[in-house]
Order: sequence, then structure tokens, then C-alpha cells
Amino acid sequence: MAKRKKKKAGSVFLTILLLIFLGVFAYSGYKLIRIYLDYKAIGDEYHAIEDAYTSENTGGEEKTAEESFTEEEKDIITKELERLKQDGMVFEDAEPPLVVDFEDLRKENPDIVGWIYVDAFPETISYPICRGEDNDYYLHHTFRKTYLFSGAIFENCENSADFSDPHTIIYGHNMKNRSMFGNLKFLKEQERYDEHPYFWILTPDGNYRYKIFAAFDTNYNSDVYTLFSIGGSDFLSWEEDLRTRSAVKNDIPLRGDDLVVTLSTCTANSSVRCVIIGKCVSSARPDVRKLAKEDDFKKESK
Repeated sequence: MAKRKKKKAGSVFLTILLLIFLGVFAYSGYKLIRIYLDYKAIGDEYHAIEDAYTSENTGGEEKTAEESFTEEEKDIITKELERLKQDGMVFEDAEPPLVVDFEDLRKENPDIVGWIYVDAFPETISYPICRGEDNDYYLHHTFRKTYLFSGAIFENCENSADFSDPHTIIYGHNMKNRSMFGNLKFLKEQERYDEHPYFWILTPDGNYRYKIFAAFDTNYNSDVYTLFSIGGSDFLSWEEDLRTRSAVKNDIPLRGDDLVVTLSTCTANSSVRCVIIGKCVSSARPDVRKLAKEDDFKKESK
């Protein structure tokens, strides 16, 4: 009798182990399906908006942001750009890769302030940029404000919406299928960087080209995330220090009046971030456009 009880107890134990195994297997399967559906949702939603509101720039006639400026404002912009050139500013203009229909796009979500475009990989980084009231909402909400883990590409809420600050930060998730900012890490490779040292931020007011001068991993609360109200010597020292930490080498000239954008994404280490940092090199500078809109500057210019 004792042997039968032991045999029965062993059978029950094996049954419990089998049930646990099946439960773990079922849960793992559910998680995999959930991840697949989330990634599919990311692709479907963002491909749909790209198809609907952007088109390839073929160099044909298109409506430009300059058309919204008055002749007086255009004159202010021209004079300011000439002053910058005489002061040694070097511009590297090019045709933007995309035409974005911001008028209709912002009917989808008025929080959209621009479009990020990085043509450096088989999967181009091309997404709308949102800006919320805080830096939490778009962490897990898409540009359509639907909840999804991947969230949206978004600008730091403390930055100006027109990208005219000395330093602007843009965040995005590092997704395993390389969507969102999942491809940024490859720009830390010198060969990739040498082939693709630029990225674009397209906005309703103008299209801005940036040249990357630093790319590296850093702590989530490092001084890389310092915001500046004005440029100057402290800002230039900060720029130069970032370049000394860079995984890629370059001799891009830096100035205290640069406009810098940092693209930031997470890594496998929860306390470490990958950052790609570029300076505006297009003559369509957001600060110059902002200047033309300021009444005080107009009065001083007369």
C-alpha cells in the first residue's frame, strides 16, 4: 500500500509540473503574439501617415514656408543671414528629401511640430515629431493619441516648438524591430557616419538640415541633456566637450551661436542612452525665422 501512495504522489507531482509548463508556454506565446501585434500596429499606423501626408521631393514646384512671410520679414531674414555669413557662418544647403503636408497633418494632431528624417539605413527613420505638455504622454501614445508601448517621436516639452533654442532634444524608443529610433545606434559606427552625417527636421516654417558632430552612449541624467536659454562661450564649451566623447571623429566647426539637436533613445541598459547630436547647417535657420516675426527686432531694424 505504501508503494502505491508514493506512486500516486509522484504522478500528481508530474501533473502539476506539466500544468505549470503549459501555463508558462501559453503565457510566453501570448507575450510573443502581443509583441508581434504591437510591432504590426507601429508599422501600420506610421506607414499610413507617411503615405497620406508626405511625398518624395522631386525638385518640382512646391509651396514653401517663405511664401507666408511679408516682404519686410524676408528682408530681415536676408540681412541676418548675410550678417552670419560675414561673421564666418558656413551653410550646407541641400534639397529636403520629403514634402510634408503639415496643414492636413496637424488636423490629425495639432501637437505635431515637425517631421524627423534620417536616411542612413535600409529602414529610413521617418516620423512625425510631437510635443506634449509633459515628457510622459507621448512615451506610450502614438501621434494619433492611441495607447501603444512604442509611443511617438517627441520633442522635449521645455523646448520651443519651432526648434529655435540653442539645444533641442528629441526622444524616441529603441524598438527591437528597428522601428522608431531603433537604427540610431548604427550612427556610432564611423563608416556609417561617414556615409550619412546628416539628418533633417522638416517643419511648417522651414526645412532644417543638421550635421552630426557627436554620437555616443551616456547616462540618462548626464549633462548632454542640458538646455540653454542663450548661446555663447559656455554653450560652445559644452558642444566641444560632447565631441571629445564621440565614438565618431570629425572636424565640423562649432560655434557659440549654433543650433543643436540631440536625438536620444534607450539602450539595453536602463540607465544608459544613445545620443546622436547635430548642428543646423542650412541657411533656413529657425532662429532667423523667429527673429523676423519679432516686432521688437523689426522696430530696431527700421
